[in-house]
Amino acid sequence: MWQKKIANVEINIDKHGNLIVRRPGKGKRIALFAHTDEIAFVITKKEFGNYFRIHTFGGVDPKVVISQRLRIHTKEGISYGVVGMLEPHLQTEEIRQKNITFDDLFIDIVEKADKVQIGDLATFDSEAFELNEKYIAGKALDNRASCTALLYTLELLNQFIVSGDIYFVFSVREEDGVSGAINASYQINPDLAIVLDVTHGDIQRPSYPKIETGKGPVLDIGPMIDYDYFNKIKNLAEKLSVNYQIEPNGNHSSTDTDSIQIAREGISTLLISIPLRYMHTPYEVVNIKDIEETARLLSFFLARGGE
Repeated sequence: MWQKKIANVEINIDKHGNLIVRRPGKGKRIALFAHTDEIAFVITKKEFGNYFRIHTFGGVDPKVVISQRLRIHTKEGISYGVVGMLEPHLQTEEIRQKNITFDDLFIDIVEKADKVQIGDLATFDSEAFELNEKYIAGKALDNRASCTALLYTLELLNQFIVSGDIYFVFSVREEDGVSGAINASYQINPDLAIVLDVTHGDIQRPSYPKIETGKGPVLDIGPMIDYDYFNKIKNLAEKLSVNYQIEPNGNHSSTDTDSIQIAREGISTLLISIPLRYMHTPYEVVNIKDIEETARLLSFFLARGGE
């Protein structure tokens, strides 16, 4: 465990690897969560030479991995490789018709291949860039967009007198079982937990309302959400003229929310999502305004003590 105090906040890295920033106060204990981990790949088998097999870690469609550059995280540093498959010139008609799986892919490691071991993880090596003045594209915006919103919220709170005991939790391992958030929520035992994650934007699903990028944060509603707090933050958004969207969830949200709300004897929980295009691909896309408006809403909500 590592701890440090800077200005008016306490910074702690717990045994699980969660980064927890506390803004001490004497009021209601409120914890905000955003996971810091990203989708990845695990090295599963060495073939011959510099060729290795991989499999997904967190849910990736193999079609988006073809011809991508990957960064391999070894015990002795970073190595790089490219994902290959059989060239179209050599493919039979049967192969062309086949659905691609990870059994059809391999990674060609271009340097330090001798340092790579079975079990090493790899991530996309794509660089973020601005599409225009409104949108940014890059890997792992699920959930770096939410982490940015938390950091901006922490900055905005300096403009308020805040009485609450506020925790900003940058949790680990959401993509492989939410164990980081479970650990942190059990430690903190907040009166209210607010989870920030992303949701599918600009896609029309027949049974759901269309969530759009640039139209503001998404307030999730469902059995894992505390309805009293949901109405409080919705009413506050209307008072502040913060555009918001509502997304219904069924029996689970597939986020840290599901586990946090049943920690200990139960924790009142909210889920706020940022609309995102192309989730779990090398280049996800978010609208910067959605991040800013999420932080603005949260800062006022926290300044009012969650009321």
